[in-house]
Amino acid sequence: MQSHLNQNEALTFLAPDSVDAAVMVSCAFAGFIALILGIYWPLYAVNPDLAVAMLRPAIVGACFVLLLVWNRLSVTRAEMTMGSLMMFQCVLLLIPTLAATDPGRAFSDWAKLLILCVLAVVVARALRDESTANVFGFVLLIAAIILALLTIFAYLKFMGPVMPTYKSARAFKGIAVKQGIPLNAIPFASVLAFLCSMCLARFHTWYRYAIGLVIFTVSFVLTGSRTPLAVSLLSGLGVIMLGGFRSRKLFTRFVTYCTILAIVIGIGVFMSRTSFSQMSSLSEGRWDLWSVACDKFVEHPIFGSGFESWRDDLVSRLPGEYSLTASIEKNIAGGYHNEYLTLLAEQGLIGFIATMIVFGYLFRCSWKLAYNQCLVWQHGRWALFTCLFVLLRASLEVPGLFGYGQEPADFLAFFFFAMVVSRVSREEQVGNPYFVSSTVGV
Repeated sequence: MQSHLNQNEALTFLAPDSVDAAVMVSCAFAGFIALILGIYWPLYAVNPDLAVAMLRPAIVGACFVLLLVWNRLSVTRAEMTMGSLMMFQCVLLLIPTLAATDPGRAFSDWAKLLILCVLAVVVARALRDESTANVFGFVLLIAAIILALLTIFAYLKFMGPVMPTYKSARAFKGIAVKQGIPLNAIPFASVLAFLCSMCLARFHTWYRYAIGLVIFTVSFVLTGSRTPLAVSLLSGLGVIMLGGFRSRKLFTRFVTYCTILAIVIGIGVFMSRTSFSQMSSLSEGRWDLWSVACDKFVEHPIFGSGFESWRDDLVSRLPGEYSLTASIEKNIAGGYHNEYLTLLAEQGLIGFIATMIVFGYLFRCSWKLAYNQCLVWQHGRWALFTCLFVLLRASLEVPGLFGYGQEPADFLAFFFFAMVVSRVSREEQVGNPYFVSSTVGV
């Protein structure tokens, strides 16, 4: 069995002295991509137009360079599957896009999704080089720190040196809404960048965990939102439960199944005894938005209404149970605050099924990395935790694997997908029997 990877496989057409230079170029542009994701929101606070104009062209240009460097790298089965599923998704999504209430707007968003899919495939190939992966992960850690510091700076700017409490955090959130500050998006991008860096880190040291503790604390304490804490706890519980399913001990499996059953029954009882207005209050108005998404899906169940069709009539359709919802939607474009319901409302069953297949492949790869013996990587549980974090948060917010392709969280989610596939590809290359070992030549 091959014991190590030939990281320079794609560079065999170069002279030996050029190989190191090509890898350095790859590392430089991978780091540049991560840095762009870190400075976007600080730049947005200073000059929104410049930040928006810079983000996509800069990342696309850097990925084009990575494609040139690694264009002769053989295609692994994991990459082939990823690319095929994303192509299938984009082709099917073109149907509801053309049938949308506003085809021009829908096509623009469809094109952004297509670009993200292509970039994910390109980055997945580049991250098979360990040097590139290490640099990308390290700069993502820096990006996570920058975004956390931005959140702290905004809190101090509007609240002053006030000890963060739930009351002060809620007041800060109210000010952020009025000022148009995406208080949910910035901490989420910080947390996701940190998790991605942990997935790619060669070693986990105490200072990485210390930085992570600060980043998670900032997202929990300063945002006035229960979402980050709830999603993190559920993701951790998910990793434990999934591990319990695979346990060889009958008692552990029995406890796992009983726990899952108790959770399902508990949720059912809670939902049956909670009124619409109570759910609206507990979900901070999201229940109102979700009810509108369900109504829109029922009206157009097959093809949906197209990307961003919520802009047409969302505020006018709100039931009004939560007073701040209409204000939030007018100040910060957030749509339905749920990727899955957004898919149903905007893309119908056609787009929903195609996208769920892509999501399922990401989960399958993360599962394999977490619970199979890896020969060249040891952070599979982090990949599974991050996967669950992204998929669970998608039930409460839109930016992510099916956002609108216009902010760092969307890019980070797709690049996390690329990381997972790159790790599976490396296991394939070394002939790991737990993974598909064959590759497809270009």
